[in-house]
Amino acid sequence: MYSSSSPLSTDDLDQAFSQGHFSAVFQPKLSLIDGRTLGVESFIRWHHPEFGTLLPSEFLSFVGAEGRLQDLTDLMLHEAARVVSVWRTQNRHWTVSVNLSAEDIDNPHLAKHMCDLFTAYAIPSDAISVDVPEAALTEAPDKRLNALSELKKRGIAIALDTAGMDLLSHEQISAEYFSELKMGGTSLIKFARSISPSRKGLIAERLEAAAANGLSVTATRVEDIETIKPLADMGFSAAQGTFFRHPDTQEGLENWSSDWLMPVLTGERPPRADTIARARADLADPELLRLPEEDEITHLDQDTKSTENDTEALQVALH
Repeated sequence: MYSSSSPLSTDDLDQAFSQGHFSAVFQPKLSLIDGRTLGVESFIRWHHPEFGTLLPSEFLSFVGAEGRLQDLTDLMLHEAARVVSVWRTQNRHWTVSVNLSAEDIDNPHLAKHMCDLFTAYAIPSDAISVDVPEAALTEAPDKRLNALSELKKRGIAIALDTAGMDLLSHEQISAEYFSELKMGGTSLIKFARSISPSRKGLIAERLEAAAANGLSVTATRVEDIETIKPLADMGFSAAQGTFFRHPDTQEGLENWSSDWLMPVLTGERPPRADTIARARADLADPELLRLPEEDEITHLDQDTKSTENDTEALQVALH
């Protein structure tokens, strides 16, 4: 929540827009079916000359209180279009998703503005998608759902970010408004690590609703191998999170590849933390993906048994 005691000022915000203090970082989203990088989600950073790099949680409420959220979204949409056009020259057909606020959904010019960007940057309408927080649809839901329907009719993919909430009915989680469902957080982590029918609750209901409506489902905020392995069996088609990659700049993702994912998930390559971390950081050196020597395998077996014991203890605690 915004506080009047915030050290940020209107002058800071004006300078941030005029002098380019805002920038975007991107986190890859990977397919759990074939391991491909499907796209990236964009996040904004404020490089404040006095306070350093600020995360969205440190300034979005302030920007909203100043009535500048739509300006921020406009900046991110332009940056997404620019990055998409660059990546397509490199044969990377990744979709870039941009987060919308309730104010953005209420903007009657949003659909036309996005279509103008597609024309200006010579990119298709499916090159940029939007993420909508479920909480943004609690007020004037019919009006805002109709606005999303208009976006979707123009070929723009829309993801509903539920964040563990249960605010929309299953009938509203419809292909008329959405293309994708995103779920993450503590409840998902517990569900992934301890799949028990009595523990499914909202997550299972949402997965069933998404499947019934033909929506893809992405797990977010995935941080470890124990969480990622069961997700495909649960019905998730994609995942993103720090397990795969921390948000990075366009330049930082130049050597990004997700070729390491499927061997890890299928058990062809042990989930060694060092190999995964190095592989996802830079795949330029093929030595990064070498299989372990025999002495390393013995050590890995011991580590695996320890991990299994820890997982069993966690499952008991969760039940």
